Amino acid sequence: MTNTATVIDLQSHAARSAAQRRARALEEAMRRHPSYQSRTAVPPPPLRAV
Repeated sequence: MTNTATVIDLQSHAARSAAQRRARALEEAMRRHPSYQSRTAVPPPPLRAV
């Protein structure tokens, strides 16, 4: 009997892409928060359109 393994590319996996979207949204929300902006020496980079 031959066992074969299926390789899943994690970059294109739905769970990973959803987690990446959530992480980006959280990071952008934190950058917009006034307390975060007051701690940075330079203004945050412009947000990208989603």
